[in-house]
Amino acid sequence: MDVKETAFLKVIADLSFPEKKVVINPNDGFDLGLMMTDATALLYYGHSPATVGDDDAKPIYGNIYQANECKLGTVELSAKAVEKMGSPRNVRLHLVPQDTYPQILIETQ
Repeated sequence: MDVKETAFLKVIADLSFPEKKVVINPNDGFDLGLMMTDATALLYYGHSPATVGDDDAKPIYGNIYQANECKLGTVELSAKAVEKMGSPRNVRLHLVPQDTYPQILIETQ
């Protein structure tokens, strides 16, 4: 499995974000191999490459945006998604390439 990942990123929970929106800095996006400003992906909240095959892994279609306004080393997520993951301070993003949409696994620390 060709998985790319970021370092652990500080979580910023945003009440105005829908659950399907993830924002990172372009430099962190480069670590994932993302070259466009936004990409549609299957988002797996609270999963790592080791747990993505579990029966409880329920992805949602969402978008990952790269914005210079997002501070390097941080990720902006919806407050609802952060709460579902247990309100972690840091997460690591993993990108698993697929034929149609890549999988973005959002692993808690």
